[in-house]
Amino acid sequence: MASLLVIAWAWRKRPIPRAYATVFAIAIAADAYLNGPWTFVKANTGWATAVGVFFVIFGDFRYFVVFEESMQNAWKLPRAVVWAFVVPVTAQIIRWKLPRIESDERSTFLVYELLFFLLAAAIRIWRVPRAKIEIVARRATQFEIVMYMTWIIADVGLMTVGSDAFYGVRLVANLMYYVALVPFMTRQLESAR
Repeated sequence: MASLLVIAWAWRKRPIPRAYATVFAIAIAADAYLNGPWTFVKANTGWATAVGVFFVIFGDFRYFVVFEESMQNAWKLPRAVVWAFVVPVTAQIIRWKLPRIESDERSTFLVYELLFFLLAAAIRIWRVPRAKIEIVARRATQFEIVMYMTWIIADVGLMTVGSDAFYGVRLVANLMYYVALVPFMTRQLESAR
C-alpha cells in the first residue's frame, strides 16, 4: 500500500524523480513480498539466498543512483551499478576469510553495515564536495550514514547487551530503508532540477 502511495505522490513530478520513485517503490514492494511470510520462495534455498542478495544490492543501488545523478557524470547508471557491488563483494570476501562471521547471521549483517557506513563516510568526505549538485549528494549520503549507523547500533546492542529494546532501534532503520528512503531520495532528485 505504501508503494502505491509513493507512486501516486510521484506521478506529478518531473520524469527522473517520477521514474525513480516508481521503479524503487515497486522494488520495495517486491522485496517485502518475496522476503516476507507469504512468499512462494522457499526459505533456506538457493532461490531465497539469490532473492535476498539481489534486493540488498538493489536497495543500495537506490542511493547510488541519486548520488551519481548529483555528480552529473555521463555514465550515471553503470557507475551506480558498480558502486552497488562494492560492499556486497567486500563483505563476501570477509565472510569467506572469517568462518565465524559466515556462520552467524547477525555478524554478517554487522559486517555489511560497517562496510557500507565506512563507504558512505568516505564518499561524504572525498566525493560529495566534487558533486555538481552538492546539497543533493550531501543529503542523500547523510541519510545513508544515519540509516546504517542506526542498524549498527541495533546489531551491536543485540550482540552485546541482548536487550529487546535494540529490536526497536533496528525497526527505526528498517522504516528508513523500506518506507522513508524512496520518498526522501525522490525529493532530493526533484530539488536538483
